Amino acid sequence: MLQPPGRARPGGCNNGEDGFEGVASGNIFGTYLHGSLLPKNPHLADLLLLRALRRRGFSRLEPLDDSVEMSAHRSVRERVKSR
Repeated sequence: MLQPPGRARPGGCNNGEDGFEGVASGNIFGTYLHGSLLPKNPHLADLLLLRALRRRGFSRLEPLDDSVEMSAHRSVRERVKSR
């Protein structure tokens, strides 16, 4: 069975009821993109890049300074929580 990779705010999810959004299976990720998914979720961007690099024989991804991106991610999460 395919699993959703995350939760969305109420009304913005797969079925409008359970809060889950998208689907993930192995290296396949699917979601209805509305807005900036990757810039606001740098951990997902890193995961996708790492998996792509592994397919080409690289074993790791050198860490970058994600402080600005993580700040944007936290800001969006806090805004959604306060609704």
